[in-house]
Amino acid sequence: MDLPEFKRLMERLATAWVTQDTELGLACFAEDAVYMEPPDIQLYLGHAQLRPYFAALKPGTLMEWQALMFDEATQTGAGEYTFGMAGQPQADHGVAVVTIKDGVIAFWREYQRKGPQPFTQFLAVEGKNWQWHIGNYP
Repeated sequence: MDLPEFKRLMERLATAWVTQDTELGLACFAEDAVYMEPPDIQLYLGHAQLRPYFAALKPGTLMEWQALMFDEATQTGAGEYTFGMAGQPQADHGVAVVTIKDGVIAFWREYQRKGPQPFTQFLAVEGKNWQWHIGNYP
């Protein structure tokens, strides 16, 4: 797989989630794929467990890739995303790191934080009460 193919795969997955097309979403994953949010938040093994997880998505689901990267040599890619419900004030923003095997996702791990839904507000520097900054570190 190369970067353009990776982008198409990930966009197909986003479309599947936004349109609640469970079968299209499953087609993006290996039959025995591992989908996790480490260290111990979420774990789904294979299509049997991913099917009900994807099928639970509701109309209005929002899934947007902000950036996608891919290393052809290791068949490892990553994407920064926004996921939530359209029109809601908050969403999950995160990074998914995936390993590709035979043109589909074999291993998905995501790391995310809840924040304001607009990605620009999530990344904004001003108007936030930062937990750590030079004024209180260490």
